[in-house]
Amino acid sequence: MKLDRQEQDQARRDRIARAAFELFARSGLDAISAQDIARAAYVSRTNLYRYFPSKVHMLLAHFEKAVQASRDEALSRLSSGASPLAVWENVTARMADLGVRYRHLVGAVGQAIMTARLAAAHPGRAPADASADTSAGRAALSLTALVEPVLRAMQQSGHLRPGLNVAHLSGVLVDTCLMSLLHGNHRTQREVLLDWQERFSLLMYGALSPGRSLNEPLK
Repeated sequence: MKLDRQEQDQARRDRIARAAFELFARSGLDAISAQDIARAAYVSRTNLYRYFPSKVHMLLAHFEKAVQASRDEALSRLSSGASPLAVWENVTARMADLGVRYRHLVGAVGQAIMTARLAAAHPGRAPADASADTSAGRAALSLTALVEPVLRAMQQSGHLRPGLNVAHLSGVLVDTCLMSLLHGNHRTQREVLLDWQERFSLLMYGALSPGRSLNEPLK
C-alpha cells in the first residue's frame, strides 16, 4: 500500500512537471500562472505546491528527467558497441538542439544550475533558497552523469589520455556548454555546435591522446 502511494505521488509529480514544461515551452516561464499549471495537470493549486514550491522547480524536474532519458540512451548505445565518438556527437547535438529550441527557458535552467555548482564549490555560502539549490544541484549532477560515461568510453578507446581526471573534465564541459547557451545568442543548432567545437578544442587540449581529435571520421 505504501509503495502504491509512493508510485502515485511520483506519477502525479511527473504529470505536473510535464504539463508545466509544455506550457513553459509554448508561452514562456513568466506568462504561465500556477493556476494554468494546476488546470493542465488536473490537480488543485494546493497539491501543486505540495510537490513543487515554484515554477523553476517544475522546470528543473522535467529537465532532470529528460537528461536521464538521454543518459540511458547513451549508455545503451555504448553497451551495444557504438563508437564513443559517435555517441559523443549524438549527445552534444541533442543538447544543442534543445538549447536552441527552448532558448527562452535556457536562462532559468542555466542560471539555477550554475548557481548550484558555485554553491557546491563554496560550501560555506548560505543559499537564498536551499530547496532551489537542491533541485538545481540534482539537475547539474544529471548533466555530469550524462557526459562522464561517454568520456570514460572515449578514454578506454584511446581517444583521451589514460591518466586524465574524467570526472573533473565532465564538470568543466558541462559548465562550458551552459555558459555558451546563456551568453551565445545562437539561432540554430549548427551555430551552437560550432561554438562548442571551438570551446572544446581549447578545453580538450592536452586531454586528447597524441594524434587524436574529436573530429575524426567515424568508422
